[in-house]
Amino acid sequence: MQTPPLRYRAVFVSDFHLGAAGCKADAIQHFLESMDCEYLYLAGDIIDLWVSVKASKWRQKHTNVVRTVLGKSEYGCKVFYTPGNHDALFRKMNGATLGNIAFEHSVTHITADGKKLLVVHGDLFDRSVTSLKPLAWAATWGYEFLTVFTDWRSSLRSNPSEQAKGGAGRIKQRFKRLIQRFTSFEEHIVVDAKSRGYDGVICGHIHKPKIERRENGALYINTGDWVEHCTAVVEHLDGRLELIDWEILQKEIETHDLSLLNAPPEKIPSR
Repeated sequence: MQTPPLRYRAVFVSDFHLGAAGCKADAIQHFLESMDCEYLYLAGDIIDLWVSVKASKWRQKHTNVVRTVLGKSEYGCKVFYTPGNHDALFRKMNGATLGNIAFEHSVTHITADGKKLLVVHGDLFDRSVTSLKPLAWAATWGYEFLTVFTDWRSSLRSNPSEQAKGGAGRIKQRFKRLIQRFTSFEEHIVVDAKSRGYDGVICGHIHKPKIERRENGALYINTGDWVEHCTAVVEHLDGRLELIDWEILQKEIETHDLSLLNAPPEKIPSR
């Protein structure tokens, strides 16, 4: 088996939404196959149980992603799954292990340089989920319909535009921005982590990739998603944290010398 070109100490991903129309399963699969890591954190909404239960939603490519994660766990990678609102059913498995994947409500990760980070999906800090679940459910199915409709409309065009393809994504981004505005999601989750003695928090949920140090000194890290974006947060061997965009990094892999990408972290060019 060919050695993957990317090596990290830890990888943090969330919001695959496997089973949903917008899930970029092929990109997820390629990313997982292209990297090795000691720790893999699945920070919620990995399987979209809100929509995948409907007949014909689950495809072979979604199964392939699950198999790849299971394969990594069998060959030395420590995998942790912290469920979100779309896969909240797995919260009933808190403390259990399935195929070498540990299920926990939240996980503590210590970086190589000593940062203590809370890993959690983050939906419990979003009042639109905790108090207005029917609204969140309706928004999810509305987005699913728009995605299917947009793909169908684009398929009828000889040269479908990116603008047409991205219409559903822009609507969902606006909805996520409203969540942030009315629930102060980022502020609440960082304050909670800091009050519990953490140096920061790594989360998902709002599909807005970001690494930022807040005024209280804590790190706010959002892994993004694999629906509108294809992003992940990685920890290099020296403890350095980086937000990567897979679509950009994939092009670098195709054009750069693989020995350079496998170099020690201090020799890897900033992206």
